[in-house]
Amino acid sequence: MKRWIAIGILVIVSISLVSSTESTLANLETTQGELLSTQSALAVSQSSLESTQKGLESAQADLASTSRTLSLTQSALASTQDNLASLDTEYADLQTSYDGLMTGHGYTITDPTYRQMQSFLVRDRTDSKQYVAGEYECRHFAQDVCNKAEAEGIRCAYVSISFSGGTGHAIVAFNTIDRGLIYIEPQTDDEMSIREGIHYWQSGGNFARPDYDDTITEILVIW
Repeated sequence: MKRWIAIGILVIVSISLVSSTESTLANLETTQGELLSTQSALAVSQSSLESTQKGLESAQADLASTSRTLSLTQSALASTQDNLASLDTEYADLQTSYDGLMTGHGYTITDPTYRQMQSFLVRDRTDSKQYVAGEYECRHFAQDVCNKAEAEGIRCAYVSISFSGGTGHAIVAFNTIDRGLIYIEPQTDDEMSIREGIHYWQSGGNFARPDYDDTITEILVIW
C-alpha cells in the first residue's frame, strides 16, 4: 500500500515537473521572441542613427561650403564698396570740372573789354583789405585779384616787378580787347603806366616816394 502511495506521489511530482518545465520553456520562447524583437528594433534604431549621422555630416559640409561662399561674397562686397568710393570721388571731380566749365571757369576764361575790367574791379573788394607786413602783402593782393577774376571767367595776369634797390613788387594786368594791356595796382585799383627805367611811385596812383630805390628794372607778366 505504501508503495503505491509513493508511486502516486512520484507520478504527481513528475507531472508537476513536466508542467513546470513546459511553462518555463514557453516563457523562454516568449523571452527569446522579445529579445529578437528588441534586437530588430535596435538594428532599426542603429540604422536610423547612422542615417541621422550621415545627414549631420552632410549638413556640416553644406555649412562649411556656405561659410566659404559667404566669405567670398563679403570680400567681393568690400571690393565693390572700395570701387564705388573711388567712382564717387571721380564723379565729384568730374562734376567740379563740369561746373567750372559751365560757369566760365578754367579753359573758358577770356580777355575782358576795358569796361568789363572796370566793372570787375568795382565789384572786387580786395583793395579794401589791410596790408600787413609779413602776413598779407603785395603778392597776396595780386594773387587774390587774379583768382577772383578767373572765377568770373576773366583772364588776369600776375605781374612781378623788380626794383634797382633789390626789392620788388607785385601787381596785376588785364589784356583788354579794346585798349590793350592795362596794369592795375591791386591795393588801390589804380591804373599804372609802368615801364623799365622809371620809378614805380611815379607811374600812377597817389603814392609817396619810398625810402628805397624803386626804379623798375624788370617787368615779368605771368598769365
